[in-house]
Amino acid sequence: MTAKEYLMRAWQIEKRIDARIEERERIESRLTSPRMTNLTGMPRGGGSDWTNAVIAVSELTQDITNEIIDLCRIKREVIEAIEAVEDSRYRRVLELRYRNYMTWDAIAKTLGYEPRNVYIIHGKALLKVRVPKDLK
Repeated sequence: MTAKEYLMRAWQIEKRIDARIEERERIESRLTSPRMTNLTGMPRGGGSDWTNAVIAVSELTQDITNEIIDLCRIKREVIEAIEAVEDSRYRRVLELRYRNYMTWDAIAKTLGYEPRNVYIIHGKALLKVRVPKDLK
């Protein structure tokens, strides 16, 4: 795993969490729709649909919880890896990109650099990040 891949893991997990939350919200909205709330045996109000939706929400909630726990652990690792970089300019670019998820243009504006200078600093900073051996 490259240093960039190592540092991007938290961002990827956050995107996965967001997608699962959206999926859960879609299912929950179906649970409150008139079609699903009729559990009296009238047409289209089947209890098994409702039960399946509740189970799906429950499973998604557990998945999201597990992903959040994993995200916290990975964010801690990323922060430690960034803080271990000695050069403060390198560390600042890494923080803005991998902790704050800023775009390259936003990083350049924040630091008062040209975007190409941010790319150069970023490339050099990645060389200073230590990826744990078990992830290489």
